[in-house]
Amino acid sequence: MFEILPATHVAFDQLHETMLSSFSDYAIPMQLSLGAFEMMMRQRGLDLHSSRVAIVDGQVAAIWLTSVRGSKGYLISSGTRPAFRSKGLARAMANDCLAHLRATGIRSFQTEVLRDNETAAGLYYSLGMTQRRLLDCYSLPVLQAGETGSERFDLLQWADIATHVGAVRQWEPSWQNDDHSLAAIADQLLCLASFEDGILRAYAAVSPQSGTVHQLVVHKSARRQGLAVSLLAAVQQQLPETQMRLINVQQDDVAFKALMASVGATETAGQYELHMVL
Repeated sequence: MFEILPATHVAFDQLHETMLSSFSDYAIPMQLSLGAFEMMMRQRGLDLHSSRVAIVDGQVAAIWLTSVRGSKGYLISSGTRPAFRSKGLARAMANDCLAHLRATGIRSFQTEVLRDNETAAGLYYSLGMTQRRLLDCYSLPVLQAGETGSERFDLLQWADIATHVGAVRQWEPSWQNDDHSLAAIADQLLCLASFEDGILRAYAAVSPQSGTVHQLVVHKSARRQGLAVSLLAAVQQQLPETQMRLINVQQDDVAFKALMASVGATETAGQYELHMVL
């Protein structure tokens, strides 16, 4: 037998330890330190009241960690320790969480799932979620100093560009990369940008510790001038030994695919973005 409880009932480090155990045998094992886990939860907006844990014999056997922003809910991560799988824990946590979200006025729910994770995807589809878009992920080679070009970019704070970025993008970043998530970790971001006559021409927002490029955008009027390559090279100059990666790039962005090819990026495990109306 098991018990489903809000995540407020357990210590934060228990959530971390359960996540590590649950992902230990996955295609992409989770090796986050407690500090990195805390940063991940802060970035994505962990809401302990809507998050759920499954308790078996006094032990946290599974987690369902969620975020809430306005009328939207998001599954940050879910996992079950190997010894407790195939016992209905994930479905029980999901149903309890979704019932709570509906009762508190949340109107939609979303997440991402690796394209080859058929088990997790099957659960999400059975709950009523559907594919909204395909998201690609990339690993970049360390760019050489000679690839900087003639462009110069200012080193700024996220707050300096946050009010401008919405006018530059052509598609919305995924939850973990969106403006709310970046504002939550603004003190940890490296931001480079170029303005002309008060208009944002290009910018990048990067997590220096992981090398994750959360947002990389060039204004449509400044494209096809090598600006994006120069911007990536400028980021690399700031992080000379760090291999950069991009997570959740909208797949149908043909120009971005061409950019990745031009810098020799390697495509890694992509995801489906899933969504449902509550």
